[in-house]
Amino acid sequence: MSVKVFKLLNGEEIISTVTSGSDAGYHLDQPAQIMMQQNEEGKVGVALAPYMVYVEGKVYLNKRAIAAEGEPVIQMRNEYSRLFGSGIQLAPAGSVFTG
Repeated sequence: MSVKVFKLLNGEEIISTVTSGSDAGYHLDQPAQIMMQQNEEGKVGVALAPYMVYVEGKVYLNKRAIAAEGEPVIQMRNEYSRLFGSGIQLAPAGSVFTG
């Protein structure tokens, strides 16, 4: 299982654990919509909200609906894991600057 970010053709962006995939699409577990939001100081940040909360079980994402896909940065993966998954994921050794 891996965590991926998807940009859909309709403009939505989602992050999810991918449990399986085929040439036609992906089965997603606990997908979340990525939304841009502005705080009181005017800074833009990212918020995550459950995606298709009315669906039981996994969500099937057809590849024909995807404009782009990729691996999330560690901060996004950690926030998703904290809210929807198993917790914080550690960065690989040597990937964090010390000094």
